Amino acid sequence: MPMPACAASPRAPRPRPGRSLRAGAFPDHHESFLMATLVLTAVGTAIGGPLGGALGSLVGSRIDGALFAPADREGSRLRELAVTTSSYGSPVPRHFGTMRASGTIIWATDLVESSEETGGGKGRGSTTTYSYSISFAVALASRPIRAVRRIWADGNLLRGTAGDLKVAGTLRVYEGRRDQPVDPLIASAEGISCPAFRGLAYCVFEDLQLAEFGNRIPALTFEIVADDGDVSLAQMIAPAAPVAAVHRDLTALIGYSDEGGPVLGLLSSVDRLYPIACDAGGETLAISDGAPEGGPVAALPPPVVDTTGDAFGRTQGRSIQLRADSRSVPEGLRYYDIARDYQPGLQRAGGRARSGGQRLIEFPGALRASDAQRLADDAAQRADTAQERLSWRIAELDPALTPGAIVAVPDRPGRWRIEGWGWRETGVELDLRRLPWHRAKARAVDAGQALAPPDLVATPTLLQAYELP
Repeated sequence: MPMPACAASPRAPRPRPGRSLRAGAFPDHHESFLMATLVLTAVGTAIGGPLGGALGSLVGSRIDGALFAPADREGSRLRELAVTTSSYGSPVPRHFGTMRASGTIIWATDLVESSEETGGGKGRGSTTTYSYSISFAVALASRPIRAVRRIWADGNLLRGTAGDLKVAGTLRVYEGRRDQPVDPLIASAEGISCPAFRGLAYCVFEDLQLAEFGNRIPALTFEIVADDGDVSLAQMIAPAAPVAAVHRDLTALIGYSDEGGPVLGLLSSVDRLYPIACDAGGETLAISDGAPEGGPVAALPPPVVDTTGDAFGRTQGRSIQLRADSRSVPEGLRYYDIARDYQPGLQRAGGRARSGGQRLIEFPGALRASDAQRLADDAAQRADTAQERLSWRIAELDPALTPGAIVAVPDRPGRWRIEGWGWRETGVELDLRRLPWHRAKARAVDAGQALAPPDLVATPTLLQAYELP
């Protein structure tokens, strides 16, 4: 058991800075403390010899202890018993895959104060120490999860990989199922109005000792296992599932946290590392890979001339736009590194830093260092080649030439993706964007050192009895 943080111990007087400690500066009870012992020892020896002297010394020490013993001391007490609460209106995020995230306190009791008296007797004063505990509930995710693994408190491990709490207390985890029961502790405090928080994943700490955290609720982060395996884009856009068909894998993405907002914002965040092509021309929204492997699926026909002079290209039927702007190319990727206990990591495109201002991609996902390096290189290549845009006019609609399709352009090398289209009287106008020539290759990357807190498991105490001769 950890020692209480607010224990008090007697201290000897110390000199103040700049002053000397001289004799008689502090009262000394040593002579008074021995007075009765010396007198009764002498009287007992004169009357009863050595045995009488021993009895006189024992009686005298009892009298001195009762008259001159120091008073009992008490350690510092926590005067302010209020705890920090969460603010109303804070969104509870959705987690996918395996992620480390903080929670939101949704219920808490008052601090419980306990006292323990140690020492005392034989002329010595006792010491009273105070410790505090609290029970509270923390919301983890607004969708069901699989489990909670490690828990960090103020950066140190509160719960290890073996599921053991490093301080005294009890932990209960509710996965956010639709049929999860009411927590008995919360029910005992709130009565019949206690909610079960169904659909909300949360955990309850009961009688958590706070001595290790300065007698306050520490800053908690949780390793949350929301899904088995990698993150699925279909699960991420589940609110729009009836009107969307997803054909896009998020390879190597271990975890992702969605703080809320429209689905379009979520897709835009994912598109920065995993290109997405959306086609709304059918009955449902089709989501596919915006930069798939392999060659083009179709070839564009020759451009159609527009003699009205009211559109691009005029007699050529095409228009190209080149903008070589290095400022639009991301120089690195910030992410959560798996090897460093989900601490923020940084991988630079090309593996080196550039001079001047840095434009980094902030991605709230958990990745390995090698995968993050490859994704950063891919993002830089896409941003560089995507500055080349092409407008192309065709005579009639082709089912194979829909938004998101990868095509080849006559007299133009490489692959192009159809970003959008528009129908006019003079033909169908396509908006195309150039794709990179190839994808980046994975390479060995050092994630850096992580000062992980030790995960020490307390071994059980075994009692064995032996019969000795």
